[in-house]
Amino acid sequence: MRLARPGSLQLMALSLVVVLAGCGSDNTGPANPPPPAGTYSMTSFQNPPNPAVTPPNATGTLVLTATTYNVTIDVQGQGEVQDEGTYTISGNNWTQISTTNPGVQSTGTFSYTTATGVLKTDVTASGFRTITIWQKQ
Repeated sequence: MRLARPGSLQLMALSLVVVLAGCGSDNTGPANPPPPAGTYSMTSFQNPPNPAVTPPNATGTLVLTATTYNVTIDVQGQGEVQDEGTYTISGNNWTQISTTNPGVQSTGTFSYTTATGVLKTDVTASGFRTITIWQKQ
């Protein structure tokens, strides 16, 4: 689905960036495990320097396979944004390429904590940084 408004594209890019990259690792081991395939619910959304927003003011769902993502994010007052595409990980680095919005690429970092099922992403797309926290369902 193509987004009609430039603001929506930025929100989508940011949301995806946040979804797929993290600020650090809560893991005790040396390696950051990849997030398992499945469905995740958003627990926090932030476009620094703005403060983080949480449900019910921001909601979202992320569905991951081994190589693809499908994300929907709704931030109150901004409207719902949907995107899908492919992603790759290397160490703590995350890169995603939108197939919904060709040419949009998000890069950054991620962390996944196996014990809690929490995925944290910190990514930048088109000059916009997004930090998102997701809970595995």
